Amino acid sequence: MNGIDRGPDIEGEIRFLSTEDGGRQSAALSGYRPAHKIHDNYLTSGKHVYPDVEQVRPGESAKVHVWFVTPHVYPRSLWPGRDLDVMEGSRVVGKLRVVSVFNDTLEGSPETYSPRWVPPPGLDQL
Repeated sequence: MNGIDRGPDIEGEIRFLSTEDGGRQSAALSGYRPAHKIHDNYLTSGKHVYPDVEQVRPGESAKVHVWFVTPHVYPRSLWPGRDLDVMEGSRVVGKLRVVSVFNDTLEGSPETYSPRWVPPPGLDQL
């Protein structure tokens, strides 16, 4: 269903900005692949699946499951309650609040998180 051979990395609650507030012009469907601001200097893309609805319109909120493309590159960066900007290019189109972290690599806390991304040890050997 999701095109990725593992479970979702996180579950969250997404709130799309209204079109008037700079958000999307149209609804997002499951399979939507926006960028997520993980660190001040690091964006990553991820695939969204909205398990309870067919689409999420600008100005609406919904539960979301997210599969990140390279979660091993930003370990210990997510925790329940963390808010992420959801972006299209340089434009913020929504806010995602992390509810659950399913990927152990990503599980972190405010104490383990640095706003500035630094490559994790051994990344150049992957």
